[in-house]
Amino acid sequence: MLTIIGTGHVFKIGDSVAFIVKHLWPDAVCVELDDLRYHALIGDREAVKKDLEARGIESDGTPKGHMKNAPPVYRKNARYQERMSREHGSQPGADMLAAVTAGKALDAHIFCIDKDAQQVMAKMWNEMGTMERLRYRFSQISDKIGGKRKVGKTQKDYSKDEAAYVEDFRRKYPTLVRVLIDERNEYMAAKIREVMETHSNVIVVVGDGHVDGLLKLIPQESEKRVIRLRELSDPDQLNRIKTEIWEGGDE
Repeated sequence: MLTIIGTGHVFKIGDSVAFIVKHLWPDAVCVELDDLRYHALIGDREAVKKDLEARGIESDGTPKGHMKNAPPVYRKNARYQERMSREHGSQPGADMLAAVTAGKALDAHIFCIDKDAQQVMAKMWNEMGTMERLRYRFSQISDKIGGKRKVGKTQKDYSKDEAAYVEDFRRKYPTLVRVLIDERNEYMAAKIREVMETHSNVIVVVGDGHVDGLLKLIPQESEKRVIRLRELSDPDQLNRIKTEIWEGGDE
């Protein structure tokens, strides 16, 4: 069984993610993290230092040190996620940390399946044309001004038809979608397929924007369960999912 949980990195949904992981008893949990982000998220300063030393960067392993020499576009995006997470009463990466913590409690194997985020953001920025960069910058300013209300509206619009929203986004930001979504989907799908070869009950926790793309890249014959962000965000749908999982109605 493969369960894909689509999340939102700034929303307060960690408890819901943890509940699902704990009650599905996976033998493997795959998270949308690279090694550096994973070690920073769990507070392993020594591992962070080693990750950065492998890149030729000296660091003390602290959160500030982990951002040392990160591309400006990456740092700016990280600050935005921190602010939006605070406005939603959460912390950046709380969804991933909840999945990791719940998985470890079950002795499940934890797999970081994402590309190096700093390199990905740098590549995106370097390959963007002038107009796409301007649209991206304007969008950041608009998001900053709109704050939590703007994020809420975006999430509502996205949840009406996730796939259509991503395709509309692709028309506005072709480079961003190709680098941040398409190429990472291919990379993560390959990692997931590897994990599925050696594990029978796999949970994948990724940003919801990756879900449709991953489903197209994973063998169709695989038994799958998909839980979307819109379900995690809606109390009635979330209670339905919890009841099904608790009662084993989906088995």
